[in-house]
Amino acid sequence: MGASIHTAVEDGIAILTLKRDKEMNSLDAATARAVCDAIAAFASDPAVRVLVLAGEGPAFSAGGDFNWVLQWPGLAESERRIGAEAMMGAVQAVYDFPKPSIARVHGAAVGGGIGLMLACDYAIVASTARFGLTSARNGLLAAIAIPVLIEAVGPRVARQLLIHGGTFDAVEAERLGLVDRVVEPEALEAVNTLARELKLGAPSVQALVKKLVPAIDALPHDSRSAAVLSRHVAEQCVTAEALEGMQAFLDKRKPRWAV
Repeated sequence: MGASIHTAVEDGIAILTLKRDKEMNSLDAATARAVCDAIAAFASDPAVRVLVLAGEGPAFSAGGDFNWVLQWPGLAESERRIGAEAMMGAVQAVYDFPKPSIARVHGAAVGGGIGLMLACDYAIVASTARFGLTSARNGLLAAIAIPVLIEAVGPRVARQLLIHGGTFDAVEAERLGLVDRVVEPEALEAVNTLARELKLGAPSVQALVKKLVPAIDALPHDSRSAAVLSRHVAEQCVTAEALEGMQAFLDKRKPRWAV
């Protein structure tokens, strides 16, 4: 992988660390593409069960790299679109990752950094972390974060955060529903505990849940969603993992994927 990120896999847990600490782990095109490539590699690796996304140095991620974006006025519109799509693509790649994912957040998570955090299934953050959707105060649009922000807090709160542009602490982030757990900085290893717990779930069910939840959320709560879910229940119940899981329960043992 590129020098802007570092990847490692240990005991089924993949760790993707942003390594642009001098740039507060902000995203430029190369870093965004490196994230996408790493996510694709982890997705296709059967040895990977869980993804942990982290940042090196004083921040989780400060979002888009201003030094890079300040070069955009000299680019053609099509080239600017390519840059914007690269950043959006990194967040989407994390969101679409078919296995459980956890954001391990310390320091600052700003703009697109919040997008990366919310694209993960879980966010465990240090009590000293700071957050902000500050783009409005810089004359910019925090578009990278908007889809996952709306999913996390709803359209009204998302709109308030985006137009206000201020920063806030971990306690407020938890109150708003942006993060799942706030721990003392030295207790961020709680991420590892959660990752090990997530490995107990059947991989096929976890992948199906990640695919189905947004699909069902987009449907009315009527016969259409019931029909989709009924079909998937009927199909999942006869899979090898379902049969193994039920038999393991009856045998009072762990299923093969959890050993």
